[in-house]
Amino acid sequence: MEHRESHLTHRQRSNQASLAWLLVCTVGAALFAVMIATQGALAQDIQDPSNGWFQKCGPVLDNPQTPEVEGTGEYDPIVAPGEFPFGHRHLFFGATNISPDISPDSIRTSLLAGGTTCRFKNGTDPGHPDPPAGGNRSAYWVPDLKLSDGTWAGGKQLNAYYKKGASSVDANDIKPYPDELKMLIRDSTSSKASVKWFCSNTNGEGNNGNLQERPYNCKATGTYPWVTAHITFPQCGNGDTDTTDPQKYLVNDHISHVVYPSSGGCPTDHPVVYPRLFVTVKYATSRGAGALLSSGADPAKDFHVDYFEAWQPTRLQFYIDSCIKAGINCNSTPPAG
Repeated sequence: MEHRESHLTHRQRSNQASLAWLLVCTVGAALFAVMIATQGALAQDIQDPSNGWFQKCGPVLDNPQTPEVEGTGEYDPIVAPGEFPFGHRHLFFGATNISPDISPDSIRTSLLAGGTTCRFKNGTDPGHPDPPAGGNRSAYWVPDLKLSDGTWAGGKQLNAYYKKGASSVDANDIKPYPDELKMLIRDSTSSKASVKWFCSNTNGEGNNGNLQERPYNCKATGTYPWVTAHITFPQCGNGDTDTTDPQKYLVNDHISHVVYPSSGGCPTDHPVVYPRLFVTVKYATSRGAGALLSSGADPAKDFHVDYFEAWQPTRLQFYIDSCIKAGINCNSTPPAG
């Protein structure tokens, strides 16, 4: 009898252990599933193409070479640094120290020493001693628009968006641009430049959704009165700050050192991943129909934007880490720190 009781007790403990083990396994599996799902969600957030930030940049004012018109000049610090007059009429945004007589050997130093028209929302960045700009002294310029009546449109605002970009690139691989990176992106460079014309609202973020290949008339008294263009820069680089191929440099290429990613990511000859920069340029007019670029070219074929990198040291890395790699769409509100 004692043997049977002993055997019965042993079997009861075995059942209890089995039930306990089953419970542990069930709970463990559930926790593991939650962990995997959470990790998947985090990974998806980190790789969201929209993660990043943007700033609103007003036109550069009071250019001493052309005091009668704000933020304009017939010069190009990338294509022909130090030459004036040169080429066609440009509208400048961002760095206020941009000028035709700036030294080709000290452009970035000069830009960093000056001010900027680029701003975060409400002009704030509490984590940086340079609150309005957050350390961005980069320069952006575009051709002016000559309207059908022969007058110039002038510049209203440029929005500069720095994003995670292509789904084929890993956010964790994104690096800051090298100091003094120069890019001249043209409508004819690639279909991936995604040049579109539309009408935008006062702050430049909203648009009427009517995307066309040429500027057209916007409703002057409506919600979207400003003629606006959009263009996307490449985000894969070879590490150079400008075109080094002599043949391409002579034809003012200034873009072959960067390329667009493919479905497989950045190519082996341009393996460095940068933030995807795209800009929207708002002209100070609602009358776009029949307008030509200041070069005399068709806006549907030769619209272009120049970019000269001049972020203060460490700040571009800070925003990449705090927005793109953190999986956050910071929009126009900078992260703290």
